[in-house]
Amino acid sequence: MDKAGSPPATTRPAALFGFPASDRISPDAEAARRHTIRWLSRYGVFQGDESVAEYDALRFDLLAAHFYPGETGSDLALGNDLCGWYFVFDDQFDGELGCRPQEVSRLVDAVFRVTEEPEDPAGTAAEHTPGGPLVESFRDLWRRIHHGMPRVWRDRFRRHWTEYLLSYHREALGRTGSRPRSVEAVVALRRHSIGVQPCLDLNERFGGYALPEAVHGGFPLAQLRKATDDVVVFTNDIVSLAKELAAGDVHNSVLVQRELAGGTLEEAVRHIARLADARYRWFEDTAARLPALLAGAGADTLRHVAHYVDGMRHVMRGNLAWSFETARYDERGIAAVSSGRQRPWAGLAPYATTAP
Repeated sequence: MDKAGSPPATTRPAALFGFPASDRISPDAEAARRHTIRWLSRYGVFQGDESVAEYDALRFDLLAAHFYPGETGSDLALGNDLCGWYFVFDDQFDGELGCRPQEVSRLVDAVFRVTEEPEDPAGTAAEHTPGGPLVESFRDLWRRIHHGMPRVWRDRFRRHWTEYLLSYHREALGRTGSRPRSVEAVVALRRHSIGVQPCLDLNERFGGYALPEAVHGGFPLAQLRKATDDVVVFTNDIVSLAKELAAGDVHNSVLVQRELAGGTLEEAVRHIARLADARYRWFEDTAARLPALLAGAGADTLRHVAHYVDGMRHVMRGNLAWSFETARYDERGIAAVSSGRQRPWAGLAPYATTAP
């Protein structure tokens, strides 16, 4: 069956990976779960109880609780809102909209304009034209995350969101034009569309600090952040392979590897798993040398860097743990995007066209 395109049996087992899944989780996962469902419902993301139940089965609260195991209360709820919004937004592009670059650009631009809106000192949003569930929920999320943070962090966070949003237009162009021609090319794009960097930014917010730009963007943190992106991309491409085969998506490093190298999907999966392991080992080896590599930094900076590096580790390990806890990639997740079906919350853009 593998030669015909069916996913190999090893696309799910954690034994494929040489790094550990997270065994830490916030005790407030359940409270965050209830909060985010209420929050998204308030903005009209869900239409009826069945839509809520389908979303709830994906357990994004567990993802946030693995990402931020030391956070509770409103901080974990905010992290979970971010994760939930990410996936609701991402699901807009699984159907026809994802193959229409101009319409993708219109939706992306509507969200991006929120990042340019002025904010008053009280943290409330300026007057604006209503933009529908996706835009309005993002506006609230953006305001809450940004409030009280220093300019260096705000500029960085906005840059990461810009890269994330623009990646959807580039992916839409890829679906209608030439495919990525190397694993490196698909990973270079997926580093932005995977949305890891804004999630890492929350570590600074929750920790009450903002890393200096020279530290955050210099060696070795910039390379550690890229390694974190890559590990999450490779992990996601393996665990989501069956879903993406069902949806016909081409932005998957396993599929590109198989196309270039030939052989079976099984062999391509194992190759990508080895790449993930190699990137994780490099991350840990480099993290162990951080005190020497940042010898000139002050004690506060070193403490903040250690906290931030732990945050990267939680994202890599937490993503792996959640991948085996969610219904997103099992038989239910495959059925949800097979035969042209889309998630109930897809088509939230007013001009989007959904499949019948």
